[in-house]
Amino acid sequence: MKVVPILDLPADQQGRIRQLRNQPDVRKFMYTDHEISETEHLAWLEGLRSSSRQQVFVIVMEAAPVGVVSLSAINTTHGTADWAFYLDTTLQGKGLGSQVELWMLDHAFGAAGLEKLNCEVLEINPAVIKMHQKFGFVIEGVRREHILRDGKRLGAVLLGITKGEWQAQRPRVLAAVERVAGRR
Repeated sequence: MKVVPILDLPADQQGRIRQLRNQPDVRKFMYTDHEISETEHLAWLEGLRSSSRQQVFVIVMEAAPVGVVSLSAINTTHGTADWAFYLDTTLQGKGLGSQVELWMLDHAFGAAGLEKLNCEVLEINPAVIKMHQKFGFVIEGVRREHILRDGKRLGAVLLGITKGEWQAQRPRVLAAVERVAGRR
């Protein structure tokens, strides 16, 4: 697995990211689940060029983009940010998400210089909530009936982890991720 800033990729690979994001099993866990148009995607990429509050990276395997991991709402004054990721649906459930989460936690509390990392997960995605908890994230609250999806109100679970919590958890998590990777 290699992680590359999205703006460093060639245009065709940046376009592949839109295809990944538009997979139905990716969209269903997003706040906005509509199909992203090429125009919308290009506008998003353009906005990233001048944003100091967002960093977007692409997960690359065998020279092909297979997912996205990002920091958003970066607040350098308070040392906080939100993060999210998604993967090609053919790779979900195979341990790659854990490798991405490990990378992000190390990046957030290393190169990005953060003190706290937050995320939000729709309540209909308990597997990802559980995965975050295995990495040391703590549920901090729930935004009840936060979004409207297919005529139903869905909540969003708020999770967070501090730099100190991650430093305490990292040896245990690293051993577990390496054990799972070794079984493949």
